[in-house]
Amino acid sequence: MGVLAIMAVLLMVAWCTGLLLAQLAIGEAARAAVRVAARGDDAANVIAEAQRLVPGAQVFIDHIGPDIHVVVSQIVTPPGSLVRLGSVRLSASSVAADESQP
Repeated sequence: MGVLAIMAVLLMVAWCTGLLLAQLAIGEAARAAVRVAARGDDAANVIAEAQRLVPGAQVFIDHIGPDIHVVVSQIVTPPGSLVRLGSVRLSASSVAADESQP
């Protein structure tokens, strides 16, 4: 019984570590994508940059005043028997001034 409990705890630690690493990648993808958008590139290039770092991520781009907002999100499903815990949506946003406007 004790070995099963230890294995369950180790699986949960591995899952949480995986979530942390995924969140870091999504944050970096949002920062990279907003830099591309701030240069004035089109939406396809912005999405491609985010998905280069996080394949399959959803990317939302919005212009609010002089700023560009980019949100990158992805649904992450746990592996193996942890799938019963359900999926988690991770997201990160980043804002930059629109450098393409004079």
